[in-house]
Amino acid sequence: MNRTRPGEDAIRPWSSLLFRDFSLIWGSSVLTAIAVQIRNVSSLYQVYELSGSPFQLGLTGFFQALPFVLFGLFAGAVADALDRKKLILATHCLHLVPGLALGFLTITGAIQVWHIYLFALVSSLVDVFSWPARSALIPRLVPPSHLMNAVTLNAMVTQSSFLVGPAIGGVLIDRIGLAVTYFSCAVLIGPAILSVLAVRSSGKPEGKRRRISLGSIVEGVEFIWAQRIILSLFLLDFGVVLVGFYRPILPIFASDVFKMGATGLGTLYAAPAVGSLLGSTALLMAGDIRRKGVSVVVAALFFAASLALLGISKWFWMAAAAVIVLGFTDAISVTMRRTVVQLLAPDGMLGRASSLITVFSQTTNALGALLAGAAAQLFGAPNALLLGSGLCLIMIIGINRAIPQLWRYRSY
Repeated sequence: MNRTRPGEDAIRPWSSLLFRDFSLIWGSSVLTAIAVQIRNVSSLYQVYELSGSPFQLGLTGFFQALPFVLFGLFAGAVADALDRKKLILATHCLHLVPGLALGFLTITGAIQVWHIYLFALVSSLVDVFSWPARSALIPRLVPPSHLMNAVTLNAMVTQSSFLVGPAIGGVLIDRIGLAVTYFSCAVLIGPAILSVLAVRSSGKPEGKRRRISLGSIVEGVEFIWAQRIILSLFLLDFGVVLVGFYRPILPIFASDVFKMGATGLGTLYAAPAVGSLLGSTALLMAGDIRRKGVSVVVAALFFAASLALLGISKWFWMAAAAVIVLGFTDAISVTMRRTVVQLLAPDGMLGRASSLITVFSQTTNALGALLAGAAAQLFGAPNALLLGSGLCLIMIIGINRAIPQLWRYRSY
């Protein structure tokens, strides 16, 4: 396979999309991610319509996150043992099921809240297996010089879907109703399936055929432990998010601190996605950054500073700006972390290494949400963020002193 293009020395924001197979996988991911977000917002809307219960809304989110924690490591082992292209194709096909089933149940009037919980679990379980397979396939589709560009474009799929999907879903629900909105998700996934079928690159992992076993999962954990640079990235993300997870207490700022109500809350929740897209755009414009370790550390420092800025904000615009910067720095950190994993992990370990990132992030988000709520209850939301900012700084300094290879790391 020809993975270089004559005369294309400079890496432009769209460079990876010039490689046919990557553009096909990327396009299929865009369509599927938007379809999933449309379905998710429709499910939340319908749960509240059926039950009127905020608690049952929370349960919907719980069921959407649960499979990532329970099956994330296993999904990585599957991606390292099976054909990744076929695995992506299978997950796209399975994504047809929740939308069609919920649409049918809604149009017949048989829909109940437990149906929505069930298919939220199914959809998330499918996503658990899709992500590591897609991540592990990327190095096959672009040369190493374009890897950061490709990983950034891949990350933007999720970031943009969180903005575009709910907006489209809301309009569709108002215009054509819930049942047809569910069916429209299946319509979007159809072209995604055709795109994967058109990919020419092999999806088979390199080397000897691997068995899916507990031993292979343990092998993935041992690899991360032995790779000090990757380990430091995981620990940095775990530590910073654990003590600096701010999203669960944003309603306190919108309601109690700034008296902005639902409109303010919507703005604050949209701000991280805006920041993430800006951060990814900045990375695309940069082309490639050799000192990826330094970039992650600096992004973490700005994250800590932005937490403090949010905590001391006296005006709503200042708080919104702080949350945008938090999203910006998080996008840089996530992209660098995934790029370094792609560069340092061998092909046969890419699925497990990628899945560990997801398991770490989902578990840390859950624990961080509990700590953020407890700290806000004890000290108040602004003081909780100031405390989190200080602890973030301690974490960053401690991890860099314990594993100095991170600061010195340069990619080729």
